[in-house]
Amino acid sequence: MKIDKNTINMILKMNDDRLWSTIKLAISRSGTDALKDIKRPEDMTKLREILSNLTDADIERVTALLSGKGGKK
Repeated sequence: MKIDKNTINMILKMNDDRLWSTIKLAISRSGTDALKDIKRPEDMTKLREILSNLTDADIERVTALLSGKGGKK
């Protein structure tokens, strides 16, 4: 699945449990072991706010990082 602003807007319509599951799935598919250190926030409001304010450039950077292609800026 290509991640773009429309995809972000679609997942933001999910309830908190489903949103968190989707985020964990995306991270796990990236091949990173970052999930061991990540805990679900009790209040997902801030996470939703951050996701809703992502620009296309932000999404491209995150996609590159999750695919292992993101280097230092």
